[in-house]
Amino acid sequence: MHSRQILQLPLRAPTTSTSTLARFSVRNASTAAHANASAQPMRWTRRLIYAGIFGSLGIGAGKWMDSKFAAPPVPGSIEDQTELLHIQRAYEVGLPIVQQLRHDADYTEKDVYENFSDNHKTQRLTSGPLSGSRGLGLQKVFWNDKEKKLVSVVFFGAGIEGWPTMVHGGALGTVIDENLGRAAIRHFPARTGVTANLNINYRAPVYSGNFYSLHTALDQEQSTDQKAFATCEVRDMTGHICVEASGLFVVPKKLKLKEVGEHF
Repeated sequence: MHSRQILQLPLRAPTTSTSTLARFSVRNASTAAHANASAQPMRWTRRLIYAGIFGSLGIGAGKWMDSKFAAPPVPGSIEDQTELLHIQRAYEVGLPIVQQLRHDADYTEKDVYENFSDNHKTQRLTSGPLSGSRGLGLQKVFWNDKEKKLVSVVFFGAGIEGWPTMVHGGALGTVIDENLGRAAIRHFPARTGVTANLNINYRAPVYSGNFYSLHTALDQEQSTDQKAFATCEVRDMTGHICVEASGLFVVPKKLKLKEVGEHF
């Protein structure tokens, strides 16, 4: 009896009224609508920011590609002269190694090919066909007579590339050969000589449109009045070694060569 009465008790009605549920639903809908409305401007702001960033990157990449793959300036043109002025200014104010060498009393700064006339320079590979901002845009030599060392600062232009953006190994070999020869010829009493042997190890890429330094030293113990041994390292502006080389130079016995003189 008692149990039947318990089972027959009416169920308790829910305490939440219909009006409360309605207010709750309206409040949730209003909050969601407000959140969606706030998210729309933020979403468009992010899109505009991303568009600006990637657009700027695209324009920058396009300009970089144009500068790397466009035909380099013709030597002697107004564009070439302008580029050479920029290169010269960068050399004067933008390279710490230049300021360091200028403050070292053991080094003397020189231009290359001071012994040659303008007409003769046009017949030389490095001062003729490889001249201008597209080639060897700048070459300066710092000579240390006490230690028989020289440091050359060279700008490699885009016109002497092998692979895109990288300086041709043959062009590098030419510049290295000349710097080794400078140390050797300064040692020879005859002030002249030729390359007998040249060994080059390419350790890292050398990129066009950049300055590099060539550190050359004469091996005074092995060198004589007729033979000279020298070594050279090509370094980037952080001091990282990109190329290592060594060379043997001799004074020819049967071939009469013009004396280079006291300059470079």
